[in-house]
Amino acid sequence: MTEAGALAESATQEWLGLVTAAILGTDRRPPPPAGAGWDSWGSRPRSEVGQNDHAVAVLDRALAVVLARRAGATPGPAPPSMQPAPIDDRPACAAPCAARLGRLLAGDHEVLLSEWLRLCADAGMQPPAQALPTLLLRGRRHPELDIAVRRLAGGRAEWLAGVVPELGVPVTAAALPMPSAPVAPVAPTDGGAAVTAVVQLFAEGLASWAAAAQLRLVVVGLAPAWLPTLVVELSRLPFRAPAERTRAELVGLAEFRSAMLREFDQARTVVDLRADGIPRPPDPADTSEPI
Repeated sequence: MTEAGALAESATQEWLGLVTAAILGTDRRPPPPAGAGWDSWGSRPRSEVGQNDHAVAVLDRALAVVLARRAGATPGPAPPSMQPAPIDDRPACAAPCAARLGRLLAGDHEVLLSEWLRLCADAGMQPPAQALPTLLLRGRRHPELDIAVRRLAGGRAEWLAGVVPELGVPVTAAALPMPSAPVAPVAPTDGGAAVTAVVQLFAEGLASWAAAAQLRLVVVGLAPAWLPTLVVELSRLPFRAPAERTRAELVGLAEFRSAMLREFDQARTVVDLRADGIPRPPDPADTSEPI
């Protein structure tokens, strides 16, 4: 065995003994005696309390082993070069829309996530790059959502799944029929009747929290023009403790969705103006903030 090989084997044995002592604790298991060549690190002066400080001795010996192993290491092969991400010529997602997506991914009215993806695609914008890993992870448990995310992200989804295998995301989408266009939520045929039905449930005391999941779907599928009416009618109802949580949830969802639709309308206008070569001056009167 060469001198370098002997040093490497000695350092490995020394390291294993120190790791075992560190895991078990020096009070329960003192470090083993230092091997040949490591004797100068095998003892420590007595501490202030008059006892050998085994914990400090373990750290000193570990430092010596680490330095020896690093000094004798040879550079490994260079990692393979990473292919750059595909170029996306679409305009970046508007800041208010990107902030809205962050709230959705954080769990704030996440039932609207599919609609956000559809609106972003309709506006011709690319999704925020920093949100793409989280969107792909969501798609692992929801194949339909995975298809929508990959369609919106384009080639960047496959690129990210390939260069970051730690995500555990397949490079290609799930084996499901690929729809030709994003599917919009089915709106009630009569928005006024839907609003009346929801309000009637509250008036009759039937809008418990157990019914909140179904009522959310009504709000998600409601025509945008009827969302303010729903908020007003629900706000007029008298206070009833059993239904108050459900009412607050639906009002918040309707307001959240209205703000999201308004943000995408504004972003779509900006995209269209830029596509026509018309600059859009800032609007000093626009001081609205996301709900």
